[in-house]
Amino acid sequence: MRMMSEEEIHGVSPIHDAQDIAPYLLKTPLEIAYVLKMLEQTHTNVAVYFNAGHDMMLTRVLQVDSKNKQFFIDIGGHEPTNASLLLADKALYVTALDGVKIQFSTLTPSRSSLDGKPAFLVQFPNDLVKLQRREFFRLTTPITTPYTISLKLANNSSISLDLHDISLGGVGIWLKAEQHKLFELGTIIHKATLELGGVGRMQVDLEIRNVHLIHLKQDMSRWMLGVKFVDLSRSNESILQRLMVQLERDKKALTG
Repeated sequence: MRMMSEEEIHGVSPIHDAQDIAPYLLKTPLEIAYVLKMLEQTHTNVAVYFNAGHDMMLTRVLQVDSKNKQFFIDIGGHEPTNASLLLADKALYVTALDGVKIQFSTLTPSRSSLDGKPAFLVQFPNDLVKLQRREFFRLTTPITTPYTISLKLANNSSISLDLHDISLGGVGIWLKAEQHKLFELGTIIHKATLELGGVGRMQVDLEIRNVHLIHLKQDMSRWMLGVKFVDLSRSNESILQRLMVQLERDKKALTG
């Protein structure tokens, strides 16, 4: 199984804000099986987060067994990651299918095999989020001239970091070296400054939602910080909406 590229990361990032997802929950085994089969048929990449969001691997749904309420996923190419997943209490699965965010959690998978090849066997989740709300759509920010965020740490020191992606709910931020140790889940950071190129600058409060390691290539990895906007003002929301429109326009221009 190949590692995830930078271009794919934004499509498999966890939902930043868990509010108001009840209307988007699927709870019957039939509904859940249908979504899982769609993932199987489209060979869609699925990110599996575990160990409180600190670890992640990319996989795909290989086969769905509706009768026994279970499904098979591809095993990872990095054996220490496979072993770590098998020791985790639970796993969070995140992906996007035709612009719709899909997220669910399960108990620990078990080692198995499918058609003579190693695989993980996973029991159906109790429910599944199928979310199509614009504020959760995440767009990758420019690479050549990256947007940045400046914030103060608990020790009062300041730090400037590059953004990877952005949505109306929050942002994904690249970290360097040991910087992941500077952030604690649930921490609120006040008055962080986002530099958004031609769109301008905005000041926001943030909540640390996850810190996880991204495997980019067979021997390369980077840490990413996921944060949620806290009490976003109307003026800042308007700035973000304009930015999202611009990023979508730029993306369409590049892809044709």
